[in-house]
Amino acid sequence: MTAKIERGGCRFVATKTDRGNPVIKLELFHDTVSHLRALSVGFEVLSGVTLEQARTLVDAMNERIIEVIISPK
Repeated sequence: MTAKIERGGCRFVATKTDRGNPVIKLELFHDTVSHLRALSVGFEVLSGVTLEQARTLVDAMNERIIEVIISPK
């Protein structure tokens, strides 16, 4: 049986957690990745990173990353 690989167009958004810490969130453009339908994916940044620095990182990521690819190991 061939492993099913799912792909979806995405972008990254810099925001803050409930505690005010910067976090980068993955947002899908369409509901094309069934494994992520019930999940939210975020990336915690290093302590001391400001929201503005996280936004700069997000801008670079959005210029270079166009899809998320999900596949079983």
